[in-house]
Amino acid sequence: MSMQDTPSSGRPPPRSGGPKAPSPHPDCPKCQRRMTIKQVAPVLFASNIDDIVYGCEDCGTEIKRSVKRA
Repeated sequence: MSMQDTPSSGRPPPRSGGPKAPSPHPDCPKCQRRMTIKQVAPVLFASNIDDIVYGCEDCGTEIKRSVKRA
């Protein structure tokens, strides 16, 4: 690997073509705009899991996702 292929951070360049990391904020399924977090609530009787409600400010669509707490 030449000096030109290595970024100044010392880390290898990101791989292309692999699976994409999930976005912290999903895109709206209706209008494809970035959704914002409306509500975060712990799941009862499940440790370290939260329900996150995302909402689209343009069309009002909401999505609920359960995620493991970091």
